[in-house]
Amino acid sequence: MAKLWRRLHFFSTVIAGLFILLASITGCILAVEPWFLSQNAVSGSLESDLTLPDFQKKLNDNFAEVFSFEKDAYGNIKVEGIGLEKEGSLYVSAETGHILEAPQKLSAVFDWNRDLHRSLFLKTPGRILMGLASLGLVFLTISGIGLHIKRAGSLKGIFKTIRTLEIKRDGHAQLSRWLLIPIFIIALSGVYLSVTRFVPVAKKQEIAVDKNNNTPLSILPLKEVKKVTYPVMDDEFLVVELVDKVLYFDKAQTRLVKIERLPLGEKMQKLSFLLHTGEGTTAWAGILLLSSLVMVFLSGTGFMMVVEKIKQKKPKTQIHEEAETLILVGSETGHTWRFADALAAAFQKQGIKTSTLGMDNLPVLNGSKTLLCLTSTYGAGDAPENAQSILGQIQAKTANADHIQFSVLGFGARQYPEFCAFAEKLRNGFAHINNAQEITPYMTVDNQSVVQFIDWVKVLNKSQNTLLQIDLKQLQPARKKRLEAFKIRDKKECKDTFLLKIAHSNKLTVQTGDLLAVYPPNENVERYYSIASMNSSELILVIKRTGLCSNYLGNLRVNETFEGYIKPNPTFYRPSSDKPLLMIANGTGIAPFLGSAAKGKLYWGGRERADFDLFQDFTDFNSVYLAFSREKEKAYVQDLMKNRAEEVADVLKSKGTIMICGSLAMLAGVSQQLEIIATSHHLPSVEALKKQGRVLVDCY
Repeated sequence: MAKLWRRLHFFSTVIAGLFILLASITGCILAVEPWFLSQNAVSGSLESDLTLPDFQKKLNDNFAEVFSFEKDAYGNIKVEGIGLEKEGSLYVSAETGHILEAPQKLSAVFDWNRDLHRSLFLKTPGRILMGLASLGLVFLTISGIGLHIKRAGSLKGIFKTIRTLEIKRDGHAQLSRWLLIPIFIIALSGVYLSVTRFVPVAKKQEIAVDKNNNTPLSILPLKEVKKVTYPVMDDEFLVVELVDKVLYFDKAQTRLVKIERLPLGEKMQKLSFLLHTGEGTTAWAGILLLSSLVMVFLSGTGFMMVVEKIKQKKPKTQIHEEAETLILVGSETGHTWRFADALAAAFQKQGIKTSTLGMDNLPVLNGSKTLLCLTSTYGAGDAPENAQSILGQIQAKTANADHIQFSVLGFGARQYPEFCAFAEKLRNGFAHINNAQEITPYMTVDNQSVVQFIDWVKVLNKSQNTLLQIDLKQLQPARKKRLEAFKIRDKKECKDTFLLKIAHSNKLTVQTGDLLAVYPPNENVERYYSIASMNSSELILVIKRTGLCSNYLGNLRVNETFEGYIKPNPTFYRPSSDKPLLMIANGTGIAPFLGSAAKGKLYWGGRERADFDLFQDFTDFNSVYLAFSREKEKAYVQDLMKNRAEEVADVLKSKGTIMICGSLAMLAGVSQQLEIIATSHHLPSVEALKKQGRVLVDCY
């Protein structure tokens, strides 16, 4: 199903895209027309209690003879008749029946755009083409809804805000979500109007007149009347056209002779015309204008992504004869290839022969091979387009190999419930191969984070004893504009770890669990640090000196400032309920658990008891349990869990939450112990608990 949505969306964009873009641009101009027409209306507002006979009397005072009159969508009343001073098509006041000057004509630009919008100046062939373009927009909208649901994981999820990292991709997704309904209405009404142009309208259905329940002309409100045609000959009727029916009165206007109900097709045509043009209503016309502007943006970005996808579609790659390392790429939009190509270039600089290929091109392997798998996840945990068959082929493709080394790196966005789910499935698939060995822990990259990708490369270097260096220019990182200023208010240090109390503008929205992004001097790649919000203007930062950025911050003194920005991290916010809360951390992972609001139990692991003294003034936990790896009684944080298994289980049984923050190595041990506790107490698996939001993880 996911593949169907993708292909339908892609081909609809390619085939109908140009016509939709043209219709969107002209639609923007035409959507302004109702506003001008409403401003130019001359007849004035209708009195709510004014009846048709009352208005006829006013016309008789100003006309020698009236043949017909009709109201347009803006309340203008045009009379065909002979006035006391003028004759012909004349506009009159709704209140007095006096003859008025005709509404000012609008610019010919509207007429020109209307002809272009409806028929491309090609009459019938053009109308057919634009009708097909509207049908293409229907397919785009339906397939877009399917893609949104797959990407968000649920129908409810499509209404969540998307963090915009790339305007053409994320902006396209966000704006199309917000205006899905009006765009679908525009498309569907356009198709219907095109069809009715070539299909005869059904005849009006005559309704029997109930003589005992006759509708007298005197009670008809003028505001409900669309058109009146007066009889000339004795055998003709007075014809009154309403919204949904036509009334026929005798010439004396005393008896209702016949009623004709408008057929459903004609009603639908009128409704479609209103919805498609916004005629008579400035509010809906405003929505149409906004939708048309967004459709111009969607058309442009859609074309850009189609071109980009075609350009980034990698041909089937032959494995280099001497290549023992294969970089396998699973990509939906082409972005993962950027990271794969940068990785391949780093290998090439080291003189190590590699081959980079899409996962759909994985050949039968022989000998010993190292497989580095970089893959995104599509929708609700599905494989990207070029990786849909790999899970079913792993065993067969690797059966003849002597030995397989593998590493899987997942790309995705944590805001989605199935973050990197396919990458995890792929990792588990390789783990079940008898002759396979995992050479790095399973890791992920959130929102194309260059920092997280480089962290994985560092782990890979350590595992393989290589010196790979990524050329950041290939990844095209750019500094975020409008950075915030942060001032160091207090500083504490213990060996190679330091704690900063930082002041920020109270206009800045910060929540405990968010991340602080900081750029090292002369670099365009930000570093992220977990933070705790003390109040509306202070936060706490705990850092270990490990690299350029941490040393830069560590060398700053009290009252000095630095620039950065807050990255929201809603998947690691403390629960607002009063349910039990267990916080598990090691080292600097304690940062988001510090502060006055940190009620609950804490399990923390460090090297020595003195390390915890750094945080002592900022802890306000119900209970604290510590483990030290370099003390006489050597222990790790997972040992605390093992010794207090009943307490951990009680938190989960009471519908409480467990939050884990710290190193990936710690996470592996904690997850393993938590799985044991969950199994022994008949609780859901750790993975299930994560999906339920009862186990929250922020590890690095």
